[in-house]
Amino acid sequence: MPTQVPGPGELRRALDSVFATPAYRWAEEPAPLQLLRQWWDRLGDWLTGLQAENPLAFRLLVFGLLVALLLVFAHAGYVVWRTARAAGRAEGPGPRRERREHRDAAWYSRAADRAAMEGRLPEALQLAFVSLALALAEQGLLDYHASKTPAEYAREARLAESDRERLRTLVRALYAYAFGGAPLGPEEYRRWRSAGALPWHAAPSHASPG
Repeated sequence: MPTQVPGPGELRRALDSVFATPAYRWAEEPAPLQLLRQWWDRLGDWLTGLQAENPLAFRLLVFGLLVALLLVFAHAGYVVWRTARAAGRAEGPGPRRERREHRDAAWYSRAADRAAMEGRLPEALQLAFVSLALALAEQGLLDYHASKTPAEYAREARLAESDRERLRTLVRALYAYAFGGAPLGPEEYRRWRSAGALPWHAAPSHASPG
């Protein structure tokens, strides 16, 4: 009886099925991945054998794993609850912030004297001028704005001519002491403060012709 020779299609299918087995997988796997795959295969074989040889032990193992998984989820839920509770307490009413002290002419005057007592005379003189400008603004003799320079205040102040000239003198002294390098001691500072503490008078209003 003549031997039947397989056709090319059957031979190709047979070769494909043989070379598809793990023994003919020639692609190199990284060592950690190969080790993990081997461990996983061994674990699957062990579980399969345990299920076949000792079904009761297999069921107890599965039950224990389920209990462990439930405990993990319960712990995660507890951590989330604690975190949300702590965040809620943090967003609740906390200690009241201290109210910022109102910085008026008196505040700057006290700050100037403190700076002078500490020997920071140029800074003290600048604080004293801010106090003077705020005091004049409170009397309606000028319009105070933090962006204005002392020279602008001297030009815009609505003062009697003698007081306007006194303010200009104080501004020139301020520039000389604080920025021009002129020697500034406690006596010069006291004289400047004394001149600024004298009464200030508004410019006389001119009656419109009738």
